[in-house]
Amino acid sequence: MMRGIRFPYASSRQTYWEMASRYGVLVAILLAVVVGSSILTPEVLQPSNLAGMSVFGVEVGLMAFGETLVILGGGGGIDLSVGAMYALSQTVLGAMFQAHYGVWTASVGALVMGSILGATNGFFICVLGIPAILVTLATLFAYDGLALVVANGVNISGFPPTFGVIGQSSIAGVPFQLLVIYIPVAVFLWYASTRAAYGYRLRLCGTNEVAARLAGINVRGVRFWAYVAAGLLSGVAGVIGTSRLLTARPDAGATANIEAITIAVLGGTAIFGGEGSISGTALATLVIALLGYSFGLANINSIIETGSVGGILIVAIWGQTALSSYSQRHRAGANALEASDRA
Repeated sequence: MMRGIRFPYASSRQTYWEMASRYGVLVAILLAVVVGSSILTPEVLQPSNLAGMSVFGVEVGLMAFGETLVILGGGGGIDLSVGAMYALSQTVLGAMFQAHYGVWTASVGALVMGSILGATNGFFICVLGIPAILVTLATLFAYDGLALVVANGVNISGFPPTFGVIGQSSIAGVPFQLLVIYIPVAVFLWYASTRAAYGYRLRLCGTNEVAARLAGINVRGVRFWAYVAAGLLSGVAGVIGTSRLLTARPDAGATANIEAITIAVLGGTAIFGGEGSISGTALATLVIALLGYSFGLANINSIIETGSVGGILIVAIWGQTALSSYSQRHRAGANALEASDRA
């Protein structure tokens, strides 16, 4: 049925304004954060600190990718439990290691657990039809509670130093997790969401669910797999986080839920679905990581950091909305001009 669907490419004029509305404000904010950070803490732009910043951003960035996919699918899709899945995946890894499974086998178990947790969310939302915000709010508390139970309320340590290769090593000065995990995942998800059939289906489900159903698309199935992907990516982040500290923490994802949503929205993902990009989410991750790392170096109170992130998000949404409105007016004018030319 997908063969009958056309995904037309916009004219160059339309594309210009769409790109400007999606990335222009975000790039401007990124430049402002870079300049502000360099003034606040000049050493933040040193290679060693940039490497440390990227380590800080990889884990929440992976969870933000999952959040982007879920929101793109529309239907009120959102996942408030990505941080809880991140923490529970860590504790499952730790518990399996304590049960004398090899650390790499335990890592696979954490990835499987993340996928199962995401599938659980998807089942309640896409199969039973319960609103996503209610389901993931409930699983946020459930998964956090399970993480504490699995870990007996304490951190799990004692991992072999060789396990630190994922979260502590580097290649030519570039953190291993950034070069070998984050960038390949970002490229794959960019391709899957923009060039593959699944990406077209996901966007159409988010843009017009009725049209997607008429085109023969299994809307529930498409959205279900987005939740599974969000769980898997949280599991990957959990493995990286455990390797980075050689410790599995049941409270690891305390702020990750809101951070992931913030990054997705800051990156241009429309909260009602259908619009957004992996590249925008990656840029937004860079903004949040740079801001947080700079504030940490300058010993600035975390409350001020939180307020700054909120302010940046408001500016980004306002700017994107303004440019989007201008883009729509420009598109209408361009369409009218093309129609008159054809006449």
